[in-house]
Amino acid sequence: MNTSLKAAAFLFLTTLGVAPAVEAATVASVDASWLQARGFLYEIETAGNYTLDFSGEGRWPIAPDFLGTAAYAFAEFDGGIDEFFDSVTMGMTFVAFDGLSINLGFLDAGVDFAAGIIALGGDATLSLNRVDDPAPVPLPGTLPLLAASIGSALFLRRRNTA
Repeated sequence: MNTSLKAAAFLFLTTLGVAPAVEAATVASVDASWLQARGFLYEIETAGNYTLDFSGEGRWPIAPDFLGTAAYAFAEFDGGIDEFFDSVTMGMTFVAFDGLSINLGFLDAGVDFAAGIIALGGDATLSLNRVDDPAPVPLPGTLPLLAASIGSALFLRRRNTA
């Protein structure tokens, strides 16, 4: 009986479904070598959820994931990326590590976004990604599968005990 309950629970969880992997599309990115400052200006073209992701390879044995200092701001910079770096204090400034991902939330089309990184600890890649939320599995479509899985589990249980 214990095995059939485990099988039924497994089938139930499978029927409900685990959300599919979130799809991400890079819309802007820049690479910065050690001791360089790089950035990008980007106008959001498609509304959606965005993240700012960092990856790279550190050069310091004591802190191999440390990439440098990064910043971002929602503003238009007529003077280009140099103006952004000159006024970094008006945006969000933080320490960047390999694997760091910052959730920017929902951004409307037309929003001006600037981001940059000063690679102090290694070679870094800074990327702006649009993350599409997975579509939810409709509940009515899963109910027949749930019923079939429970029925199968009960059939197997009855067959094993007979």
